[in-house]
This record gives sequence, structure tokens and C-alpha cells, in this order.
Amino acid sequence: MKAWHRNPTADGLWACRLAFERLCLVLLAIVSCGVGCSRGDPVGQVATTGFVPPPLADTGQAIERALRGLGFSETVGEPIEVVRLESGVLEYSVSDNSRSPQVLSGLESLSYGTGAERIEAFGAGLNLEHVFSGHRDLHNRFCARRHPYLLCREREGDSVFLVRLASQSPWSIEHVTRLTPAAPHSIDIDFRCRFLDASRFGSRAYAGFFWANYMRELHDGVLQFRGTEDEDGGREEKWIRAEPRVGWDVGTYQASGAGPLEFDLDHNMGLNLRAFSSPRFTRPFFFSRCADNMVLMLMFDRMAGASDEIRFSSFPPAVDFQYVVRDIKPGRRYGFRARMSWRPWVSREDCLQEWSSWQSSEEDR
Repeated sequence: MKAWHRNPTADGLWACRLAFERLCLVLLAIVSCGVGCSRGDPVGQVATTGFVPPPLADTGQAIERALRGLGFSETVGEPIEVVRLESGVLEYSVSDNSRSPQVLSGLESLSYGTGAERIEAFGAGLNLEHVFSGHRDLHNRFCARRHPYLLCREREGDSVFLVRLASQSPWSIEHVTRLTPAAPHSIDIDFRCRFLDASRFGSRAYAGFFWANYMRELHDGVLQFRGTEDEDGGREEKWIRAEPRVGWDVGTYQASGAGPLEFDLDHNMGLNLRAFSSPRFTRPFFFSRCADNMVLMLMFDRMAGASDEIRFSSFPPAVDFQYVVRDIKPGRRYGFRARMSWRPWVSREDCLQEWSSWQSSEEDR
């Protein structure tokens, strides 16, 4: 059994190593580009200049407009650097990206337990790491970690909001993530976005968002989900252990029936666009077992449709996922809801039951 872990006393070296490893994998993906690669349309292929966000005349007013434009009704306070919250037996901290990359945005910490006996999940979690198109572009890699990503707390509630204004994004995307505690051991996630300039994504007209969860220590580095061993779901559904592949220790898994993402031959982020043809997941949740008999579980309200899809990614010691908008329309609202759970491991069937209960509550919304 392989244990994937990090040394908590060497965060800087650990972050550098992860960045170097991912860069090597990206270069390998470009060299060995397979299913999904094509020459594509040159429109919007390369951003040739750096992006400098313009100053905001009234940050609070801009945040309120973004929230209302994406359908959120809550009122929030002024942007802050860190918020610390509790949810039953969970304690967690949410950070903006003002200290990135030394401290990544999203969940700076997530711990389970009572009193001094707490088990930490992450080095960093729910970190929006990449936003990418189907064309080669300088902003495909790590641009989501740069530029203002504002953190605000709800004035009369327990939710926090991570807000990126369209003027502060090289992609001209306005997106907001609402995080809400869900006792006893979960956090509810509501992500919404809209595209103000669809031309930034060229003729392929899709956008991908990639979130990373850098785990403190994984049990065996394997994602597990309900799925089939074929592409279209014709075979019997069963539990899938997404084991490392020969020649590739990492990769992305799609929903049953989802098609591959076409991307340019010279794409500079091909590794995150490529996906294994099989296995495929048939229910929108996965889990990964962790050290200290813990489990991280992610549940989603969708798999793959005509306009968007969820994808699972495994880059040990990170447990990742993607949201892809396949049919970008200017001004249209897109998004998904999800739940993250961090709790002691019981069984696969227990995870299935937790997802089923959450799905039922979502259907009753």
C-alpha cells in the first residue's frame, strides 16, 4: 500500500516540489498528446501580454453587483484576509489569495475533532488553481492564483464568499463561491459564474475550472466512486478504484457518456484536458481514504449535460475536481452545488448512503 503524504514542517519545499512535478507532467502531456488534440482555430490562442487588473473605484459596490448578478441575495461585509468557522465537529479557515502562493486561497485548514484532539485534512483545500480554454493561452496555467480573489463574510449568517470580479480576471469571468457550514462534518459549496467576453475562449467556446485539495496524507492515493468500466455506461455499475495507470500516475475521469474535450495540438495545459476513456463514474460523488482512518468525500449536484460537466482528477497527494462549461453564452449564469465531508472512515456503503441523503435534500430544494 502506498501512502501519499507531505511534511508539514516543510511547506515551502513541498509547494515547490508539487509545482515542479506538475510542470514536468504538463510537458509530458504536450509531447504525448493523444485523444482530444487537434490544430484548432487560431482565434484567441495566445495571450501575448500580461494582465494588470484595473483599480476599483468602489470595491463594496462592485462585490454587491457581482453577488446580485449571480443570484445571491445575502449581504456581506468588507473584504478580509481570513475567516475561521465551525461546523459541528469541523473547524476550518477560509483565505483570500492576497498571500498566494505562500498561502493559497480557499480552505487554508480543515480539521475534525473536539478540543485539542483534531485531525487536519489539508495543506490547502478548495484552491481554484486553474482556469483554462481549449486554445493555447498564457493564462491557462495558475492564473486563478493571481489577481484579487476577495473574501467576504455574510453579515447575518455563517456563509463566506470568495468573489472574483470580471474586471480582475484575464478571462473576463465573474465568479463567486459560497461556502456554508453543514453540521456535523461537512461544508456546502455553491459556485456560480458568468462570462462577459466569450471571445476570450476562441472557437472551441468552453472553459474549465480546476480545484485542488492538497491532502496532508492519503491512505493509498486512490479515488473511489460508483461507475462502469466502459465509456457509455452499458456495463454493470460497481465500485471503481481509480488506480494509477501504466505510464501515467495521474489523470482525469469523466461521467458516463461524456465526450472528450477537443484542444489545440500546442496547448500548454493538455494534462488537465485529457481524460481516461474508462472507467467512467455513474454517480456524482467520489472519496479518497486518508491517514488516521479519515475520508474526504466530494458530492456534486450534476454529472455531464449539454452545457456543463463535473470531472474527477487524481494528482496525488492532491485530490482534485473540475467544472467545465461546454457552451459559453455571454451573460448566462452557470454553476454547480457540492458538499465536502471530512470525517472518520466507515465503509464504501456508508459513503454511498451519505451521498444519497444529500442528493435527496438537494432535490427537495
